[in-house]
Amino acid sequence: MKLHFVYLLISFLLISTNFFCQKKIKKEEFLGNWVKIKTEMKDGSRLIAIYKGYIKQFEMTFQKNKFYKDYYPAQYYRNATFDYKLKNNKLITSKHFAYKIEKLTKDSLVISEEMKGVESDKLKRHYLIKKQSIISRQKELNKDSSELIANFFFTPKFKDNIKLYLNNMLMKRHINLKLKGKILLDTKNKKVETKITYRDIENISMQENILVNALNNSYTLWDIKGFENYENIIINFVIIMNRKGKKSYGIKVGLLTNSFEQALGLYGLSYNQITNGNKFLSLGIKSIENKEYKKAIEYFTKSFKSNHTLVESLYNRAFCLYKLKEYNKACEDWNILKELGQKKGEKLFKKNCKIIE
Repeated sequence: MKLHFVYLLISFLLISTNFFCQKKIKKEEFLGNWVKIKTEMKDGSRLIAIYKGYIKQFEMTFQKNKFYKDYYPAQYYRNATFDYKLKNNKLITSKHFAYKIEKLTKDSLVISEEMKGVESDKLKRHYLIKKQSIISRQKELNKDSSELIANFFFTPKFKDNIKLYLNNMLMKRHINLKLKGKILLDTKNKKVETKITYRDIENISMQENILVNALNNSYTLWDIKGFENYENIIINFVIIMNRKGKKSYGIKVGLLTNSFEQALGLYGLSYNQITNGNKFLSLGIKSIENKEYKKAIEYFTKSFKSNHTLVESLYNRAFCLYKLKEYNKACEDWNILKELGQKKGEKLFKKNCKIIE
């Protein structure tokens, strides 16, 4: 509920960027911590989610000559580090890639990707808010409460990689198991109480007990600096455990969520999904070059089935169908792209599919 007020603040800050007159920007103006609250493609198209309901969250921390991307708000783990130079309002990370600063105010930042030869529907635009503004608002919203439900914008951090911590406790005794639960940090008594709210098997397993005990003994591994005023801090979590044989096992952990899709999205698509999607896309393009449109359609279909974020497979399949004069099927693909929020797909549909529209 209180997050609603955060989003109102975010909306106001984003709207205010529309009235900001762009000028030459100095580093001192954007140094510090920023939280990403929205991403779209540079042409305004909707970003295709890896999993339904998945939202890719991250923070960006800008220093004088480096910036960091942190995809794990509730743990100190795996920051991506980039060197950069500021030139003509662009954060240049290499001769091929840069972020252009499109808007900047005291509390809001809009940056877009730039890469030579890459079209705008394949590049991203990120909207960010100064982290201190969000934290100040969160503290104000929770000032009269002794209990805090942690969220992406306001949370204690695990001091290491929680996935490795739990994985080590299991000692390769993995099974196929999905859990949802709550971690309660009791700051007054300096202890953790873990409650499981959902499991996808009938009985409590040995593995569940191991995970619960590990979390219950993790209080000293949580950094609660700045959260001492809250007697109880609740952190929602999901765990996905897999076992596919003697040498194939693993665990995925999603903090600050009760969605399995959010946890899966954090770890991204599988190696096979990515490699097969790209392989079939490449084979399809080669088939177009040879004017083998029917074969190309088969490859693009396999590509999109392997990796549904590769919308270029749909664009290419529609092109082949149009070349074969299968106009209705081409329009079906352009309509799918339109429904996926793709601006180019919407234009192609309106241009070529007036009859069936």
